[in-house]
Amino acid sequence: MLRNAALALTMDPALGDGPLGTVPDADVLMRDGVIAAVGKRLPTPPGTQVIDTAGQLVMPGFVDVHTHLWQSSMRGGCADRDLFGWLADCNRATFSRITPADMYRFVRLGALDSVQSGVTTLVDWVDALPYDTTVQYVRALAGTGVRFAYAMFQAERDASLITRTKKELIDPLPLASAQVATHAARAIRGLNQLHWEIARDLGVMLNSHVLERSEQHADDPIGTLTDIGALGPRLLMNHAIHLTDEEIAAVAAHDVRVAHCPLSNMRLASGIMRLPDLGRRGVKSGLGQDGGTNDSSDFFALMKTAIGLQRARSLDPSVFPQVHDVLRLATLGGAEAIGMADTVGSLNPGKRADVIVINPAALNFAPRFDWINQIVFNGRPENVRAVFVDGRPLKLDGRLVDVDADRVVREAESAATRLRSAS
Repeated sequence: MLRNAALALTMDPALGDGPLGTVPDADVLMRDGVIAAVGKRLPTPPGTQVIDTAGQLVMPGFVDVHTHLWQSSMRGGCADRDLFGWLADCNRATFSRITPADMYRFVRLGALDSVQSGVTTLVDWVDALPYDTTVQYVRALAGTGVRFAYAMFQAERDASLITRTKKELIDPLPLASAQVATHAARAIRGLNQLHWEIARDLGVMLNSHVLERSEQHADDPIGTLTDIGALGPRLLMNHAIHLTDEEIAAVAAHDVRVAHCPLSNMRLASGIMRLPDLGRRGVKSGLGQDGGTNDSSDFFALMKTAIGLQRARSLDPSVFPQVHDVLRLATLGGAEAIGMADTVGSLNPGKRADVIVINPAALNFAPRFDWINQIVFNGRPENVRAVFVDGRPLKLDGRLVDVDADRVVREAESAATRLRSAS
């Protein structure tokens, strides 16, 4: 039982006040990994562990719909490069040289950093890996206790590894699910088709990078995805910055899902997504950290940036997204985008108990003016006092549970030193 929270943001207007369904002076009861009840002065079943959340804020955990956790290996790298320079000089130059053991260390570092920021569900887009490295990658994710979707890319010759990985590594994990990753482009239409067929056979989403830069219009990614029959609710498009009016209309008409990565897009000078246009058409969208070019796992900075970019471009403070919009994008909207809204994203009884507790009694947050606005504009990861995934505490009293954070950092530092030496 989370007892006597000053305010709960349920994300369901039917459960409380306003668009975020807020409930003041709320209790949240979690039982067997599920949200059992939300309300005032709930009865406490015998044997219940009670956590006092007086003066604090309770809400669903953040849903990161697009990341690359292994890229914690090169944080701050290639800071003066655009997308193509960063891919060439940091991404590709690093990925293939990471050993399976060190891949475990980098992924664990990135995943735990996400958890301590309040992320309870993430989608990790992973480029082609040998099976032994994939084992360590999934092991690192599973060991953190975070809920995750593992989006796998493989070349045609190794495509069978996608099915093998799902069957042997993902399916046995209750908090894991699979997606099939691709790079939509006319030149590799055959590979895109194969990836889509595998995704259909496995009953999972296809997850593609799309139009991160305007130059990629020459690849005709939307036309390629249309031709292979992938436009629909089981397609997640990452970035989608440079969509034309016609492409936005097609995305909306086919209920395609979109991942918005504003901090990474700024870092790489890629452009600004037409989020207001997508929002007007009801396109299901979520927020993504995009791994190394997000540089940290600060989901509060991500929300604030998603608002600020659109205001800076439009010179209009009323433009979409507003604060309540971006909080929804960060939670239930993200869950909708990855097809998990029946499971996570809000505090509805019956959903899995993925919950965070935010303490506003901090130098960066206080004094109270409008707590909902302050979550977005004042919040930082250190304000996250508790994180629960499936009802299990991963962070309590501001500290990760059963994690030697100093050791995680030391091991990642040693791995990074080996990687630089090998280069």
